[in-house]
Amino acid sequence: ENKKAYKAKLARAVYQAFPEFFGYQPLKDKVRHKLDAKSDLYVYFYFHGLSLLNPRGTFCTITSNSWLDVGYGRNLQEFLLKQSHLKMVLDNSAKRSFASADVNTVICLISAPDRNHDAGLQHTTRFVNFTEAFEAILDPVIFYEIEIASERVRTQEHRIYPLLQKLLLDTGTDDKAKYAGDKWGGKYLRAPDTYWHLLEKGQEKLVRLGDVATIRFGIKTGADKFFVLNGDSVAKWQIESEFLQPFIASPRDAKSVLISPAHLPYHIFMCPEEKNALAGTSALEYIKWGEAQKFHQRPSTKHRRRWYDVGQPTIPLLNFQRNLSSTARTLYAPDGCYATAKFAEVHIHADLTLPLCFSLNSTVFQLMVNLTGYANLGGGALSISVSDLSNLLCVHPNLFTEIKKGTQLDASLLASEEWDVLSPSPARIAIDNVIFDILELTQGERDGVYEAVINLVETRLKKAKS
Repeated sequence: ENKKAYKAKLARAVYQAFPEFFGYQPLKDKVRHKLDAKSDLYVYFYFHGLSLLNPRGTFCTITSNSWLDVGYGRNLQEFLLKQSHLKMVLDNSAKRSFASADVNTVICLISAPDRNHDAGLQHTTRFVNFTEAFEAILDPVIFYEIEIASERVRTQEHRIYPLLQKLLLDTGTDDKAKYAGDKWGGKYLRAPDTYWHLLEKGQEKLVRLGDVATIRFGIKTGADKFFVLNGDSVAKWQIESEFLQPFIASPRDAKSVLISPAHLPYHIFMCPEEKNALAGTSALEYIKWGEAQKFHQRPSTKHRRRWYDVGQPTIPLLNFQRNLSSTARTLYAPDGCYATAKFAEVHIHADLTLPLCFSLNSTVFQLMVNLTGYANLGGGALSISVSDLSNLLCVHPNLFTEIKKGTQLDASLLASEEWDVLSPSPARIAIDNVIFDILELTQGERDGVYEAVINLVETRLKKAKS
């Protein structure tokens, strides 16, 4: 069956099961609060399973953990907080649950829905991350410890974070009094104590990236085989230089954080001119070749005013690598450089570009990335959406002007090819020391940041292989 039609049927079944929550009017077949169409199928399964319970029933399931952190999970989060008791969310950082499925999971224990208005807000949810395989912790004493925990607890076997459901709802509610969702997995299952300590010490110094910079997708060409040219193609077509711009087509193109466009292997074709203004140019011949290959008939290009024009957006100086294995890099091109949508463009006033680059390449920011990223990619790789990137906390770039004089902090530090977070290089340490000074961290607290990040990355990669 058509997936879109199938999802529509599932959604209608959910609306019919819980009409009060979704504002469903059966006679008019209208709904006030719709489920996100991007929802994975297991989200509908949660609602359907809960609808089958009698008032004393319990729903226990193991599914992908993505709903804890992605946008489409907000519907389920809000429902559970208001109308159910989400008793436990159990994660395991030591071992994946399925050998044949490269997906991270959680086990959830949920009571039957109570249709009384916001009845769930009085209950407490307990987020638990086990640090040993499940088969090693099947002990009633451990689950008794979980059930009675009233504050954050860390033991050899687990971390427990109990939270009132009303507090969870308030934390995820935006300025318009609408529940927008929250990063439950990153904040309450994976976040080490160091994260919460940083939030306390950096209250006036940490800021949402989206509050100081503009974040946009990298360029989506719609036809990379036409728009992205390597050196051989550039030599073959002899396209005029005014229609070619250096281009980062893959993270592999950048050996270091500091980018020299002249050393990049690819260019992007950027032509804002009408065809009648291109008479006699190699660019026009290249466009005609593209049309012969039917690139202009693709759904991704045919609706443009000029199919061969990807637009002339402001050239970014900073490009954040959205998919990563161990280390998140924000590339810096002093003269600007475009990049594929595998990156996110970061735009800020020129005077603050380099300070922000240091902030985004620090180990403190690596901590934020690892707690927020979507980790259900193959091999344990992490993905960061553009909206999530905007919400990440970083040290305010203005604070770099207040550090003591004599600190050697310039772009040359970014030329190092040794940038792996698992093995901090002298360049990274130099940047980190400035960040740590701004946050006024003690030596023990600085060591704690490194330990927390390395542990998060190694645990993620090791778990993917388990």
